[in-house]
Amino acid sequence: MTQPPRERTFDYREFVHSPAELATEYVAWAERIHKTPGVPFGVPCIDKYMIPMHPGDLGAIVARPGHGKSSLLAYLARAEAKRIRARGTQDTECVVYVTWEQVAEEIENIFELNDAFTPSDVAWGRADISKVITNSLNRPKLPVWVIGHSLARADIRMPRMTLDAVFMAIERMKQDHGVTPTLICLDYIQIIPVENVKERVMQVIEATIRAKELMMRVGSPGWMGVQAGRTVDKKGFKTPQLDEAQWGSIIEQTVDKWMGLWRPFLTEREVKVVKVNGVEIPITDTLLIVEMAKQRFEKAGLIWPLHFAPQYLKLCELELQHAQPEEVPGYDW
Repeated sequence: MTQPPRERTFDYREFVHSPAELATEYVAWAERIHKTPGVPFGVPCIDKYMIPMHPGDLGAIVARPGHGKSSLLAYLARAEAKRIRARGTQDTECVVYVTWEQVAEEIENIFELNDAFTPSDVAWGRADISKVITNSLNRPKLPVWVIGHSLARADIRMPRMTLDAVFMAIERMKQDHGVTPTLICLDYIQIIPVENVKERVMQVIEATIRAKELMMRVGSPGWMGVQAGRTVDKKGFKTPQLDEAQWGSIIEQTVDKWMGLWRPFLTEREVKVVKVNGVEIPITDTLLIVEMAKQRFEKAGLIWPLHFAPQYLKLCELELQHAQPEEVPGYDW
């Protein structure tokens, strides 16, 4: 029978770093970054300018509802999982996807992508169940672990899924299965519960601070989904800026990277083109505009028009939208 974890005794001196200790820790940190590439975004035109994500980093994927937060988080999770598999470390490394908005089975519907059926087919109940079963046999090869509520465990008493509970769940993963996350995805920050805090703005402030602490305590980088406020809808160019997160002025101060998303197809009914970096681009249902409004230690304010097919988790530069996987090494599709 599994024993409950022992109560920890804290030593507050661990927060203190002397000049000599800090110099040694800094060199070790720099050497680790030099040896390990970090987690890229996965699109070359962005990775050319974005510093890879390293342990302790927290990035924000910011968008209005329906503009691709969850799908892009799933894309980033799957892409990193494939990199883990490519280097043969899936027995000790994984990606953790944490969901508050959906049950685990719905998230799994995204990761079960294949040529036989789409997530929409499963949601409609029209997917061939025999093909669903066959496809699921390959799922263990993709090291994406999900933390969240499940319909299969609906009758089991569970604790409130705070970020402290997520941390303890990840610690249990390490103990029970020997896997450590190289990337954590949080979907999404405005609905993360916080104990003993009732006011909504204070909940988001506290959740954001704890999300950053989670990445530092686990020693992993992470992306979190962030819902943008309604002020974005009134703008001409609708990529969310640093002051446009719903209930979340603290978010712009805390995150290391800020990626604002906009799908013009959902908002621009009267126009057929959108101007990006001085170039007019036709509006289609697969056009996704990404703006990096913040990046610690490097320049930001960069904008990219991309091809994004959420139902297939396909993300690439516009000129490559008709390319086949074998033609573009390094892309995740």
